[in-house]
Amino acid sequence: MGADEAGRAVGRPRDPGVEAAILSAVQDLLIEDGYDGTTIAAVAERARCGRSAIYRRWENKAELVVAAVRALQITTEAPDTGTLRGDLLAAALHFANADERTATVLAGILSEMGRDVELRTVAYRVIGGPPVAMLTAVIERWMERGEVRADAPVALIAGIVPTAAFGSVSLRRRALEPEAVAELIDQVVLPALR
Repeated sequence: MGADEAGRAVGRPRDPGVEAAILSAVQDLLIEDGYDGTTIAAVAERARCGRSAIYRRWENKAELVVAAVRALQITTEAPDTGTLRGDLLAAALHFANADERTATVLAGILSEMGRDVELRTVAYRVIGGPPVAMLTAVIERWMERGEVRADAPVALIAGIVPTAAFGSVSLRRRALEPEAVAELIDQVVLPALR
């Protein structure tokens, strides 16, 4: 694609409807046929587009599948509720917001991540990493304020809720209930931080 003198991209703009159709097709195929059955050819056929439309947006199958999962997730800013418990709970509730479709799609790729290094790398960077980073930021902010002990193993503690959430999705194909997230915060995370 070229650029004009003002630096703007020239050429045909991408149709957001095509991207939405592609991501929806990937989600449907993951539910119906699993990761192995979700091929670029099958996605193109289901989305009624050419393979080139897919490859213009994503480099490979792993990037495409992770983008489809990411499209189902709700993103939020790092919370600042005024209390350590409130911030931890607000950040951790991200893991309780998955509906049945999201949990089923996520379960499909979680089971595959043990066998596919590329998928694991991309999935952690795009799906797993950001919520853990948010929990880490919350803990570090409250550590600076003196509410969290200085020697707390931040990375280990920030991974508790995500690990439980991904385990629930993998084994039960459903997200943690908000009550379970609150109990993890109250009974495990907060005691470990203080």
